[in-house]
Amino acid sequence: MRLIKLAVTLVLLALISLVPQAQAKKFRYASGPKPPEDSTLSVANSYLEPVVRSRGPRVPYTNLQLTQFVADTAVARALATAVVDSGTHAVLAPAQEHPLNFVLEHAMLKALARRGVDVTVRRSPIPDDSLKILFGRPGDPVVEYTIGSAKVTYLRFVGILPGRVRIERQALITGSLGMRDPNSARVLWTGDIGQNFVDRFSRNQVSMVEEERYPDLKSELPQRNADKVLEPIVVVAVVGGLVALFFQNRP
Repeated sequence: MRLIKLAVTLVLLALISLVPQAQAKKFRYASGPKPPEDSTLSVANSYLEPVVRSRGPRVPYTNLQLTQFVADTAVARALATAVVDSGTHAVLAPAQEHPLNFVLEHAMLKALARRGVDVTVRRSPIPDDSLKILFGRPGDPVVEYTIGSAKVTYLRFVGILPGRVRIERQALITGSLGMRDPNSARVLWTGDIGQNFVDRFSRNQVSMVEEERYPDLKSELPQRNADKVLEPIVVVAVVGGLVALFFQNRP
């Protein structure tokens, strides 16, 4: 009987030895590219040079810089379907007056230049009865832009620790683009402009991002009531009390 048990045990051990053992492979991440500091917007706009430093305060983009960034992105997307080819000459003009027309004009000039379009700039709206006598070559299409809204809004405060409070802001621009035939005033193409960007900057840097010349790019500071300040403190106190009771009641 003992010999039979011994034989069965030896057979089982032999079978177990034939089964391949599972081996866990270890993969270690040795090194790799590190993201640059303070370079969120520099990827899309090479002319916005961020201040990169390992220590010290971070310099935020001004409200005007953010608005220009939003306009560049909005115009590039709107002109993606425009019927203008390389080598075309066009007249660029605003459809109505706006104090920030220069922002959209600059974005339009850059976008049209990338498409190889030669542009003649006009800084005032063109009356319908003057389309045929425009300066430039007869028959050149007229590209008109309209700013519906261009503003910066401070949305809320983020953080409660002194010196660590940040302001969340939104840069927004909306409007439209259109292309007309100067001979018949017929609309050849239209496009919508709509883009926004949200970022955060330190509360004590408000004077650095605003400029008196552009009141549309200024905003009132958001209100912070007592409930929003006390809520995280109450939550931390409750959680801390529960943790203390848990360890206190352990056997």
